[in-house]
Amino acid sequence: MINAEVNRILADCDQELESIRLLLLGLGEEARPSPYVKKYAVIRATGSIEVGFKKIIADKVDEGSHIQVKNFIAKKIRNSSCNPKLGQIETVLFEFDSRWGEKFDELLSLENKPALKGALTELVNARNTFAHGGNPEIDIDRTIDCFKNGQMILEILDFVVNYDFDA
Repeated sequence: MINAEVNRILADCDQELESIRLLLLGLGEEARPSPYVKKYAVIRATGSIEVGFKKIIADKVDEGSHIQVKNFIAKKIRNSSCNPKLGQIETVLFEFDSRWGEKFDELLSLENKPALKGALTELVNARNTFAHGGNPEIDIDRTIDCFKNGQMILEILDFVVNYDFDA
């Protein structure tokens, strides 16, 4: 991944999720703190993917831009609140450059796009369920699987925004 800061954010989250998995293994599913720790893991995973996707795009667009463009990107991308669903990522890419969107779609089609899309949707839905007072039923292993799929999406995204279309 070219965006080193996003790579670090994802690596930190990956390490923390593994620590949570081990903690839950030791505590057991029936321990009182287990549901709260699992909810935290969902929020941590989803938040890391959201920050990563916005940062990859914003950092690329910010490169060498005037202050007005940087301010616009900060308001519309960096500091915006949006769920990191695949459709949202695709929409943002197409808004900046249709070639980005097309290349992203092309590379996703070489992977298991339905599984990737489903993983992000599952994480976002679990986060939103919890945020709105519900009780999402997603275990730590599934959270980790969904996060790893999200990482793959961000690796593709990072490749696309750095791709030299003029070569």
